[in-house]
Formats: sequence, C-alpha cells, structure tokens
Amino acid sequence: MPDAADDRTDDHTYTSPVVIGIDASRAFSAFPTGIGVYSSEVISGLAEDPPADLRLYLNARRPPEGAPPLPEGSEYAPIPLRRGWTRLRLRWELARRPPDLLFVPAYRLPPGRLPPAVVTVHGVEHRMSGPAYSKAAGHAVDGFVRDTLSRAQRVITPSETTRADLCQLYGADPRRVTVIPHGVSDALLGADPSTTAVELERLGVPRPYLLVVGAHHPRKNVQQAVRALAAAFPGAQDSPSLVVANATGGAAAELARLAGELGVGRRILLLPHLGPASLAALYRGSEATLVPSLYEGFGLPALEAMALGSPVLAGDSGAVAEVAAGAAILLPARDLQRWAEGIRELLASQGLRRHLSELGRERSSRYTWERSVAAHRALLLEEVSAGRAAP
Repeated sequence: MPDAADDRTDDHTYTSPVVIGIDASRAFSAFPTGIGVYSSEVISGLAEDPPADLRLYLNARRPPEGAPPLPEGSEYAPIPLRRGWTRLRLRWELARRPPDLLFVPAYRLPPGRLPPAVVTVHGVEHRMSGPAYSKAAGHAVDGFVRDTLSRAQRVITPSETTRADLCQLYGADPRRVTVIPHGVSDALLGADPSTTAVELERLGVPRPYLLVVGAHHPRKNVQQAVRALAAAFPGAQDSPSLVVANATGGAAAELARLAGELGVGRRILLLPHLGPASLAALYRGSEATLVPSLYEGFGLPALEAMALGSPVLAGDSGAVAEVAAGAAILLPARDLQRWAEGIRELLASQGLRRHLSELGRERSSRYTWERSVAAHRALLLEEVSAGRAAP
C-alpha cells in the first residue's frame, strides 16, 4: 500500500491519509450465518492487502478471537453499545472521525449525514417470501433497502438475481449496482476428508441421511423438508434420516414438534451451530443437501454443498438457480408432492447423485472468496479515488 502521507494515483494527489471505515459488527463470530460469513471473509481479505487504511468498527470492547491482525495504519475501533448500535453509536463515531469512505456489508446505514458509502444488499427475500416475514419485520427491512438505495454511492449485490430485483422492485439505477458473488470458505474446503466418518460418529449422525443447513428464519422453509421426508417414505423404518444443522431455539422446537406429529421424530436430528470441520463432514457424508428456501438472494449452503460434493435439491425461486446453473435439481419450493418425488428419485439413483456431485464441484469452482475480495478491493479503491481526487 502506498505511504499514507504521500498517497498518489497516476492523475491525482491526495494530501492526507485515506481511510475506509467498515462496519465489522457482523464479522468474526464463532458460528456465523450467511451475512456473518460474508463480512468475515471480505474484511479478512481486505486486511491482507488493504486498498487504503482501514478502520473497522466493532460492537464489542475488543476484537473477537477470530479477527485478523491489521497492517500498520489500519485499526480496530471498538465502540460497544447494547442497543441501537448502528443508529446511535456508529453514527456518533462517524461524525466524530469521518472516514473518506464507508463500507457497510449488511444493508443498514446509520441515519444522518454520512461520508460516501458502499453498502451490500444481500437480497429482497422480505418482498418475495410472502408470509415468512411478519408485517413489521418486512416493513423494517424494506425501509433499510430504500434508505440504502437513496443514500449509498454504490450498492453491491451477491447475484444478478438480486441486482434485477432491486432495479425492478425499487427502481434502482443499474449503473450503481455491482454484482460480486460469494465464495466457499477455505476452512470448509480445507477440512480433512479422512476425518468425515469420525466426525459424523461424534455428532451422532445416522447414515444414510439428507442434510439441511440453516433453520434460523421461516423463509428457509425447513418444515417443507420434514414434510417431504414423511411423504416420501410413509411409515418406513429404513428410510434415510434428515439432519438439520444450525437449528436452535424456537425454530428447532417447532421442527421437533412437526416431526413428532408426522411420525418421523426418530428420523430427524437437529444440531446446533457447528464449526467448519463438523459442517464439512456433514456435507461430505450426506446423500444430498436440501435447500427448500422460499427465496434466496444468493444461496450459500447450496454453493458449499456443491463444493464439497453433496448433490443439491433446491427451490427454483431466487438466486439458487443462478448459482447452481444446471448443477442441481430445482423444484417449486411449496410443491410437497414434487419434493417427495425428487427425494425418492435422488436416493434411488447412485448414478444421478454422482453426476450431480461432479457437476456441482465444477460449477462451484467458479466462486471463490479470493475473486470476491479482489472485486471488493477494486470497487472500494475506485470509490475512494473518485471521492478524494483533487485537480
């Protein structure tokens, strides 16, 4: 990185250090969901080769254990506040020490006057998933999206699907919306395949099994997977199990209740949030991964499953069809009969599973965090250069 005191491009001269402020409040969690994975991967990659000095805002007293070291000139800015962090604490910090550019990896900008901002909008599931969102929750997310589109200098989306949704539903200017896809974590890809059987035994996973990853929101439609298993093998004692990873709290209790009502309670295994080694073993050992979501702005579990060789059966709405692009079986998410038939067909044909596994590995190889980080770095540098240029 150039000397911050004499930061020059070919055509312009900067007279002071260039600082990019990043909302890192979703990053570096031990068990992240999709936005947390994205934030951690992109911020860690930027820290290795920053486009300018970085200031990472944390809603914590100190950087988490998984936070990367920062190069000279960059810093963590711990500014904890239990409630109203974005609206109050981050806003105050930005007013006190404004960076040259603000990058927010998760939808929501602080109120008030801000530096030029780049914001990632991950999807519009609140508009496309119907009753999966309460009226209040849908209204809140809709407000965040509209505010972002009205105030952000640039918007990043993970898929062409989400970019098109923003343009069609909100009238976004397509020239201000840039698609930068996600990747697959090195921690997942690097997990030792030889430990799969041992890890599955440790987790108490019965084989054969189907896998669902993520049950934290109704739009994930995991109940459909439970119903489809019951419909595909009614009364069967030797049917495969269904393993649901990252199932906790009320969502897990509801799935357990439904499975009991359908008579498949003994065939459902609900697991909590898992680390990369355990998750990689679940993908690798599964007969298939089910992604029954009503709508996805990207579909990271589908990509991870393909990368680790698990055949994918997914809903046909949203960006999963874009990400999988011929390497998965796609079905209407609400069509129970089609899902039951799809599960039976997939389990009956080892050749079909092997074919989908090969297609998935090839397709997923096009998506890497290295490429994603490079695209983010280039976009942020472009915006810094445009904002700081002087005659």
